[in-house]
Amino acid sequence: MANKSRSVRGKAQAAAGESTGGKRPSGHPLLTQENYRTIFENSTVAIIVTDENENIVFWNKFAESLLAMDTADLHMRPVRSLYPEKEWRRIRLQNARRKGMQHHTETRVIRKDGGIIDVDLSLSALKGLDGEVTGSIGIIADITERKKAEQALRQGEELLRGMTEAAATVIYLVQDGRFTYVNRVMEEISGYTNDELLGMRSTDLIHPEDKEEARAKAIASLKGHSSLPYEFRVLKKDTETLWVSERITSIEYGGNRAVLGTLMDITIRKIAEATSREHTDQIETLLEISTKLGQSLNLAELLQGVLESITEAIQVGAAGIHLLDEQTNELVLEAHYGFSADFVHKMARMKLGKGFAGRAALSGKAVILSDTSADMKSDLMVLQRMGLRSLYSVPIITREKILGTICVGSHGSRNIMERDVRLLGSIASQIGVAIENAQMYERAVEIAFTDSLTGLYNRRYLMEQIRRELARAERNKTAVSLIMIDVDDLKTVNDRFGHDQGDVLLKELARIIKTRARASDVAARLGGDEFVVLTPDTDLVGASEVGQRLWSEAHLSRLQMDDREVGFSVSIGIASYPSYAASTEGLLKKADEAMYEAKRAGKNRVCLATSPVTTAVPPQSSE
Repeated sequence: MANKSRSVRGKAQAAAGESTGGKRPSGHPLLTQENYRTIFENSTVAIIVTDENENIVFWNKFAESLLAMDTADLHMRPVRSLYPEKEWRRIRLQNARRKGMQHHTETRVIRKDGGIIDVDLSLSALKGLDGEVTGSIGIIADITERKKAEQALRQGEELLRGMTEAAATVIYLVQDGRFTYVNRVMEEISGYTNDELLGMRSTDLIHPEDKEEARAKAIASLKGHSSLPYEFRVLKKDTETLWVSERITSIEYGGNRAVLGTLMDITIRKIAEATSREHTDQIETLLEISTKLGQSLNLAELLQGVLESITEAIQVGAAGIHLLDEQTNELVLEAHYGFSADFVHKMARMKLGKGFAGRAALSGKAVILSDTSADMKSDLMVLQRMGLRSLYSVPIITREKILGTICVGSHGSRNIMERDVRLLGSIASQIGVAIENAQMYERAVEIAFTDSLTGLYNRRYLMEQIRRELARAERNKTAVSLIMIDVDDLKTVNDRFGHDQGDVLLKELARIIKTRARASDVAARLGGDEFVVLTPDTDLVGASEVGQRLWSEAHLSRLQMDDREVGFSVSIGIASYPSYAASTEGLLKKADEAMYEAKRAGKNRVCLATSPVTTAVPPQSSE
């Protein structure tokens, strides 16, 4: 590196052999004062002075450092050699346009080692006393690092812009609640153009039902309470709905706060999730039904449990299950939910092919009505009174045999979902075998627990029901009564008209008991000419009313025997739990005693149990 005494050179100085140390270089007033020399030598920019022939005559030490040149390299060197040819022509052209006046530009210079660096050049003309141009002075600042930084920034901006535009997600900027930048993906998913989006309020794209929740989650994100993305629906320009996942952050942009956000279209994922949930719900429904099917062979309980699962899974207002009565070729409504009494009455029995359920059973295919008012085959008056606007029914088939139908209805028009029909079809297939099993079980029970002569329950079934009802009565603190009926003088009938006619009399009494007993009562033949009616939730007074009806009907009954009308009578005894008996055996005994009391009193009458059960009072303490 040249020292300070060599850092400034000139033609006059070289010819005179003068040293520059502290002296004024001859012929150049620029350095006539010591302070100018100090500034000149200690400047942190390169200073180069040329003569009228554009050869270098003066320079400072920073110029040597910048160009990696010394006195031998710089003295009387043509200044144009410091610039690439193209740059020199541009500098000369700019200088000519300014007519030798000062001008400023950015250019490049060539170092001794051939390296080219970026510089900031301020060029001014030097004039003598007569105003003639005697040379020029150039102030050159190294801007290589700044240029690199600018280039890096420019490349970074270009890269960021390219990445933003090439991104598969929406990237946007919002200030004062309005979009100030959106990438092309936002145009694609929203259906709006860039011009339409810029200036639009960002909340205008959010589905009205999701605005409040989305706003709350956005505030939580901006406050740092949550860094998780949140989801909501977007309304496209064509009003189509999309699901998106958003993540936002607060940034400083243009001296103001802004929200930088990203949106990802997750509609396909949401559809897949919904489908997965639907499948899961359907599987859970089928498993629930399967569990219920395995818990009971009671047909009524089984069907009612299935209906509960159906209405919960499909979210409908009404549902019913019809089973086919093969003897009458009719569909019988065995279980229902949400139907009015009028509708149940109308649909209690229907022929195959008739009515909504009848068509599904006859065709063996699902029948769907999105709007019942458009179907002239429906019983419109009943449906309108019920408010049922949508109906669909699927057949219950097992081993290619129609067992019945499942029918569901909605109280408003709705699009019938294919998944709901599929679920109903799966349920119908699943319960078909269970229904067959329950029906076979009921037939087996009927055979096992039914008296073959009268069709009433037998003694075995009766005893089981008495024990069950007494246990229930004990839990619920209710009453249970037992009506015991005995035919008066049956032996006389058998002796006079034969045992066949005696059987006819027993069948007639069984018919009377069936028609006069209540639906909740259990009627059974205890054995021989003794019959029993078990009346749940009934005290002695209520049971006596049932007994009186049975006695009256029997008393008025007439039978044809050997071309003669023959009447018969019965003796009836009634007892009640817990007032007159505390156990199954006690109840039977008390009813039997009351019946024999009727016999002793002259037959053909009703007697009630006496001697209520009393509870012993514990002795008082003798304190």
